[in-house]
Amino acid sequence: MVVGELAQDRQLVVIGGGPGGYHTAIRAAQLGLEVTLIEKKQLGGVCLNKGCIPSKVHTQAADVWQKTKKGNVFGIPVQNNQFDWEQLQKHQSKVVKHLRQGVEQLCKAHKIEFVTGDASFLSNDRIGVENGHQFDVYRFKYAVVATGHQPVSLQEKNERVLSAHSLYQQKEQPETLIVIGTDLYALEAAFSYQVLGTSVTLLMNDVLELEPEIEKELWRSAKKAGITVKKNVVVQGFEPSDEAVTVLYEKGGKTDSIVASHVYASSEWRGNTDDIGLERIGVKLNESGYISVSTTLQTNISSIYAIGDVIGISQLATTAIRQGKVLAELLAGKKSEWDGTFCPIVYRTQPPIATVGWTSIQAQNAGRDVVISTSPFRSNGYATVNGSTDGICVLVKDEKTDEVLGVHMMGEGAAELIFAGTLGLEMGARDEDFVFPMYPHPGFGEVMMEAAEGWQGLAIHQAPVKTAKQANPN
Repeated sequence: MVVGELAQDRQLVVIGGGPGGYHTAIRAAQLGLEVTLIEKKQLGGVCLNKGCIPSKVHTQAADVWQKTKKGNVFGIPVQNNQFDWEQLQKHQSKVVKHLRQGVEQLCKAHKIEFVTGDASFLSNDRIGVENGHQFDVYRFKYAVVATGHQPVSLQEKNERVLSAHSLYQQKEQPETLIVIGTDLYALEAAFSYQVLGTSVTLLMNDVLELEPEIEKELWRSAKKAGITVKKNVVVQGFEPSDEAVTVLYEKGGKTDSIVASHVYASSEWRGNTDDIGLERIGVKLNESGYISVSTTLQTNISSIYAIGDVIGISQLATTAIRQGKVLAELLAGKKSEWDGTFCPIVYRTQPPIATVGWTSIQAQNAGRDVVISTSPFRSNGYATVNGSTDGICVLVKDEKTDEVLGVHMMGEGAAELIFAGTLGLEMGARDEDFVFPMYPHPGFGEVMMEAAEGWQGLAIHQAPVKTAKQANPN
């Protein structure tokens, strides 16, 4: 290793080229800051290369494949061939490469200095970057840590025991898959693999934090898809062999086992902070390696900030992206504020789930008097046209103030519709704010309109609300 004799001065150094890191870098460059972006592997981070994008390639494939089976109602011949897993993996590689090159070109266009190597803090204002025999030192005014986090292995590495990072990197389609967990990764994997032809068993070892009506619809859809669901299960261990994996579990006081070709298990996560010198300079970390930050995303060292998964607030790229933009604006002297109150969460199941704000249970626990209203997708004209009548929209409001507290839906188009709910909550909407606008007809959005109208018993495509006495129009 050759150590550089002089430190090179930099205004802003961003460590980590995932969604949070590169959004920080580009927004800062847009606002006039000189930016150096350091990444030890590939731009786009785990999200683009192994996580978010690969998973959505698979969930989209599952959605399209599922729809081919409904094609005959439109006069389209039903697809009878076996699913082509090899082609899917080729498409995934192509998509990932295209998006990664897009990020690279954006960084070049904004004149962001991109440095490849392992970064490590040397002091409060210096960082070293090692790449093979090259070692460079940068003196910075500000540094942003956006190094993400990683799953903690539940056992010794085995190719049949999958993590969130290897789940969608399989060269061959698993014949059978046991999915353990209730998080986003687990639910998306269970549905997408099942729809694409893998026989899936879902072992639930935790409680879902979904609106009860949405959870009910979820299990109905899981049963319809053919997923075997076992609830209230305590997993005791794995026994992998060359041909399969045996999962030992306890349910209702009885021990049992199940065998599959592969198993995916939700696991604990740890911040990627072990080898970047933060402890050396006194940056506060918790026991899981996550960085403690203030409301302005500043660590206890005034020149160092952190965003995204590495601060342990959320596992969503949505959060990291927003934090990165806010922080860049703050460092550029702009007025900006990080507020993660209304973060939409999307599960790309079949059909998808989208949720923002409080569930009715969370609202009740917060002391609110809650009223919910629902609208099923089967009453929606456009859902009927599309053959996508599975699903429901649930709206939650405060009975006293009419403030909308939560928007939850499962059904075709939910991932796009949730933006309307997020915008409404951000603007402090009341029930009338969801009723007043005109909604395109026919469209999936009308399920939200009808749910809002349902609060007053005025939904057109639902049965009349029974009352003790009907009003006399005369």
